[in-house]
Amino acid sequence: MRQLTGPCRLVLLCLVAGLLCADALIPHDRVTQPFAIRALAESRAVGINSHLTTRYPDSATMPIPAAILADLGVQWVREDLHWHRIQPDPATWDWTFSDAALSALHRQRLQVLAVLGPAVGWATPDPTDHPNHISFAAPDEAAFVAYVAAVVQRYRHVVKHWQVWNEPDQALFWRPAPDPEQYTRLLTATARTIRAIDPTATIVLGGINPFETSFLRAIAAYGGWHAFDVIAIHPYVDPLNPVEGNLIAAADGVRAIAARYGWKPVWATEVGWASGASDRDPLALIDAAQQAAYLPQAYYALWQGGVSHVFWYALKDDPHNTYGLFAYGSGRADFSRAKPVAAALRDLAASMPTVDAAMPVTTIHLLDRQVAWQRPAQPNGSIRQAQDGLHIAYRFTTRANDYVAFELREPIALPAHTRALMVRLSGDGSAHHLRLWVRDAEGERFALTVGMIGPEADQVLSAPIGYRALQYGYVSGEGNRRPDAPLALQAIVVDDQYDGWSGVGELIIGEIAALVGEAGDGSYYTLPVGDTRPGTASEMTVKITAGAAVWLRHTIPATR
Repeated sequence: MRQLTGPCRLVLLCLVAGLLCADALIPHDRVTQPFAIRALAESRAVGINSHLTTRYPDSATMPIPAAILADLGVQWVREDLHWHRIQPDPATWDWTFSDAALSALHRQRLQVLAVLGPAVGWATPDPTDHPNHISFAAPDEAAFVAYVAAVVQRYRHVVKHWQVWNEPDQALFWRPAPDPEQYTRLLTATARTIRAIDPTATIVLGGINPFETSFLRAIAAYGGWHAFDVIAIHPYVDPLNPVEGNLIAAADGVRAIAARYGWKPVWATEVGWASGASDRDPLALIDAAQQAAYLPQAYYALWQGGVSHVFWYALKDDPHNTYGLFAYGSGRADFSRAKPVAAALRDLAASMPTVDAAMPVTTIHLLDRQVAWQRPAQPNGSIRQAQDGLHIAYRFTTRANDYVAFELREPIALPAHTRALMVRLSGDGSAHHLRLWVRDAEGERFALTVGMIGPEADQVLSAPIGYRALQYGYVSGEGNRRPDAPLALQAIVVDDQYDGWSGVGELIIGEIAALVGEAGDGSYYTLPVGDTRPGTASEMTVKITAGAAVWLRHTIPATR
């Protein structure tokens, strides 16, 4: 695919000159470094949220659950070092459970990601907090740093990876409301303290929602980007399964931000599905067999998306949330009731499969003939057909949500058994969302997000197409709000990644294709692997089955 031509660049400059009343495109808002969206992680690790320090009730028998973890074959565990248990009041330090848990895990040679926080009541300004109990209010910074210093000093020889807080972008875990400026100050002070005690330590961000990246962007804007070494995400998509939720794209947004501010590895320090009713699935749409099937699918998808370390949530069920490998049973010390998902994790950790053969899907090109496009409402973009593809120019001028849609005058029918839609494009470095609208038999519109628009280089993006994935993407139309076959491609949409962006841009779409598999053969989707320059890109077709994912590699011909 060719790069943007000189005349195209001239047009963009003229458009910029015309935006006298709008904010110009800020240079640091462009993605200037290529970012490997959906590239296979160089290293892959299996982890689990073990929570022995805070949930296992008997410090004397801590070697029992530690041995169970080792038997599962995981390499990593995630442990909470709750402040209120270690320092229940300013004058008291209680290391009983943390000593027992970390010692038992160390003897099993398990690597530990230790979570620092949350607050203790006596160290917050919230008058409703019990002084000795856990609190999710923003803590006194000096008191928090003193707690961190004591913990790191004590465990620096057995813990080398420290996560600062859990989900600070969620109102449940940072009261009274998420505050990225306040968290950035705490993160920076904590990181400085940890590195002073142990310069070899790794600082991990506090596990954010990757599908809404404004909090991470704010951390960077407040100067916190260099305070941490690893971006941690919590890419929950349940009750959608890993394919329907397009889990492979979970790290796209944070990777685009890293392309602006500096590359960092991405870990998923929580991901999971419950085996019954849960906070995220109150209707119990997922059972124990499905939970077990989704575990390897989730790990494979995240690894393929460039996430190296994946931690399943969790080791044991809670009474009201059945995310665990073991049922709650008679209590937190009862490990007698392993669920099918425990065997799935053990098998995954034991095999760590690489590439196997699979039946290929059929690729059907949807734009292999002249089609007519129209811009239905938004006056802020244009589309034209050229020899190398569709050239889309757009202009976003507000601090609200900007988008532009280009509709086909005659929607293109999707073949039966379409498993995914694939787009080949050359981007402009904006990291905006590229979406496709699909129309169903009742005329309703449903949106699929195929990915983020990367730099000026060949890029292949795809999105699975399925009943539940489409239903969650309902846009408009009178009907039952369910995607009824037959389906048709209706529009291409460019949507700003965050509302604060303004400026102009252009991308070239070289191809839109349907990936078709026979009924009952599993769910397929496509992703780029390795070098994505013209003539060197390769395509990996992934087949998700009940318990595994298998891949088929073949070469993408260069677009000239």
